[in-house]
This record gives sequence, C-alpha cells and structure tokens, in this order.
Amino acid sequence: MFAKLLIIILIAATSCQAQESAPHFANGAKSGEATHNSAIIWTRLTKNESADFKRLAIFTEGLEPSDKSKMDMPTDVNPGMAGQVRVTYVATGGTERTTDWKTVDEQSDFVHQFHLTDLIADSEYTYTVHGRQNEKGATKTLTGRFKTAPEETESAPVKFIVSTCQAIRSIDSGPDGHIAYQQMRGFEPDFFVHTGDILYYDKVPLSKNAAQARAKWNLMFGYRFNREFHQNVTSYFMKDDHDTLKNDCWPGQKYGELTFDQGLEIFREQVPMGESTFRTIRWGKDAQIWLTENRDFRSSNRDEDGPDKTILGEEQKAWLMKSISGSDATYKFVISPGPIVGPDKRGKADNHSNAAFAFEGQQLRDFLSKQKNTFVICGDRHWQYSSKDPETGLLEFGCGPINDEHTFGGTPGNDENYHRHFSPFGGFLGVTIDGSNAKAEWFHAGKLDKETGLPEILHTEDLRQ
Repeated sequence: MFAKLLIIILIAATSCQAQESAPHFANGAKSGEATHNSAIIWTRLTKNESADFKRLAIFTEGLEPSDKSKMDMPTDVNPGMAGQVRVTYVATGGTERTTDWKTVDEQSDFVHQFHLTDLIADSEYTYTVHGRQNEKGATKTLTGRFKTAPEETESAPVKFIVSTCQAIRSIDSGPDGHIAYQQMRGFEPDFFVHTGDILYYDKVPLSKNAAQARAKWNLMFGYRFNREFHQNVTSYFMKDDHDTLKNDCWPGQKYGELTFDQGLEIFREQVPMGESTFRTIRWGKDAQIWLTENRDFRSSNRDEDGPDKTILGEEQKAWLMKSISGSDATYKFVISPGPIVGPDKRGKADNHSNAAFAFEGQQLRDFLSKQKNTFVICGDRHWQYSSKDPETGLLEFGCGPINDEHTFGGTPGNDENYHRHFSPFGGFLGVTIDGSNAKAEWFHAGKLDKETGLPEILHTEDLRQ
C-alpha cells in the first residue's frame, strides 16, 4: 500500500514539474503578411507568463521628468525559453491543418515564423499556437485570428488602419499598453499597417546593443492591448529610423555597440516578414497598397542633393513606378515611413518632403500625381494631417502617432497652402472602401464618441475623385 502511494506521489510530482516548466506566450503571436493565399504567424516562447512591468516605473506610467536621464534597457524583463512550437489553423468551414513542430532557442530570441501557404482567399482563419519545452513536456496553447485578401478580380468591401510612432515612454494604460490598440479593434479592420518607429532604441530606456534591442521588442509586445491586437488582426510592419538604429540613421552607422546591420536583422526577426521589406499587397479589385523601404538603401542625409542621392534606391524606385503603372486597382495607396508631400517641421533633413532629398522627392510627386486615384499615406510625423501638394496636386495623409502622449517634438502648425486638415493629436487613420463609398478618417485615440464607441473622428476625406 505504501509503495503504491509513493508511486502516485512521484507521478503527481513529475506532472507538476512538467507543468511548471511549460513555456508561456508573454509576447502572444503576430499574424501578418497576408495575401489571398498565404500568411505568416510569428510567435515567441517565454519563461514567464508576463513581462516584469514593475521593473521600472516608465514601463507602466510613461515618461516622467525624472526618467529623462540616461537609463539602459534591462535585458531580462521578458526572458525567452527554449522549446518547440507548432501552429494549427483552419478557415471558417474549412479543414484544419497543422504544421510540424519547430525548435526555438536563444539564437533566434526563441522566435519562429510559420509561413502558411495554399490558403483560401477572402477567408477568416482561426489559429492555435502550441508550445512545449520538449516532446515529454506539458503543452500550452494560444489562439488568434487573421484574414486573407480577396482575389484581385473580386470586388469586396475593405477597411484598414494605419498608425505610426509608439514608445515605452508614451504608454497610457499601464501593463495594458496603448489604449489605441483596443480602440482600433472596434473599427473592425481587415488589416493594419504600422509605418515604423514601433519602438525607440534611442529613447529611454536606451537600447545600445543587440540584447537590449531585443529586450525592448519583448517588452513592447508584452503589453496586453498591443499583444492581443496583433494576435487577432492581419498586420504589415514597416520600419523607420528609431526601430532600425537611431534618429535619422543611414547604413554604416552605429548606436553604442548596436550596428545598422544588426538593426536590420533584429527587425526581420521580431515581426512577420517575407523575403523583401518593400512589397505590394492587393486586397481585392478595389484596393492595393505599396509599402516602401526607406532605410536599407538610402544615401547619407549629408550628401549633396541630386540625381544620385536617394532614399529608395534605384531598384526599389523602378519597381515602385512599374508596379503602380501596371495596376488596375480602383484605389492605390503608397504607404511610406516618411512624408513625400509634407510640409515637415523646420530643421528636418531626412525625408522626401525636405530639401535634403528634394530631387527624388520631386520625382515621386511628379509620378504619383499622374496616377489615377493614388494617395500617399505616411508615418513618422507626430501630428495628423491631410495635405495637397500645391504644385502637383498629390494628396498625402499623415496618420499621426499612437496617442497624445506621443505628440512631443513640435509641429509645423497649420499651413493653408498645403493642409486640408491639420490636428496636433494622436490616434490612427482608417480607410474604408465599400462600393461607391471610399473615405479616409482621422481618429483621436482615447476620446470616445458616445454614439459609436469609437474614438472621435477629427476629419473625413472623400477619396472619390
């Protein structure tokens, strides 16, 4: 009898030990890069159930005056765990499919990206990520959703969101993160585009080496609203200067021990990403987006302007012009990390609306203004606006930063020669195309409309021309 009791105790102890050693999903999953027949599911195994938000006040309270001194990013706020992951996924009414188990370890920051193919167009998929430490270990699961695009010949309603510029210093909801992410889900977007500056290596807490850079990603997507949004909304990620290296950076530079090339590698590791960071996605007959890469191929900001000075690089620029010219989409959106029209605030020399890149900027404005129903949507700027280039008539929509806490740094103010709309606020841009209705709306994050439950709309533009 004693022997049997001892065996039962040992079995229970072993089971509890396996359960205790099971990995967690403190970074959730990111569903992204969806086309009509493919998508990527990103996930990371973690040691703990959540990040250590109590480590520094700035993690939950945003930036206080006392935080403006130099402060390094702790590298152990959301540690990973080695193990194995797989994904089970199914379209509504479809047949469930499961990937093979994949090993994750410190070499890849405990991350794996599953490239799903042969998907059904215009469908909503449910997926479950499974994680375990080893074949005999307990398994944890996490569930999310994503949508695939309609076929390019199919006319279908489409709603998408664009946002930019978020940081640990602009957290507005404690361990929940940025409230805009919760509010964006109320818009019921088919997909989401982040134009870059997803986090800031060069703002406190500072990330000056690869370990600190990874830790900042691990923290940013440990916040509940941020994590749950990307787990359930098809997303496309772009990068800009602050999530590559440092402010206004270009190839060959360093920030502390962190190199430009390391910044490129870490970005591709931390978000769902295919072969190229510049790409185009067709969303049915009526909408196509182009996502440009504004860091990898650029000249130094300090070079003399002229035909050889570039942000896009010759290959990308040729691709952009050829693919836009060949598209029969009803509405075309060039989504850029930085402005092409502007106007920008004084003293900037980093984008196509500045004198520093005037030659290539004029090339793009001349070309894009001649394309039917073609609009520029840009990030980077810490204010919201709609501008019309006085010379070419090209329309540009600045989506604005994630919230009012991130409107620091000043604005150019309203310019009647350019602005059809200007607001010094934060939030997001929503685009809706549904039959004869096509509009862009600027939402003010945190300020709810009592009737709709969505953030208040500051401005609406009719896209029909």
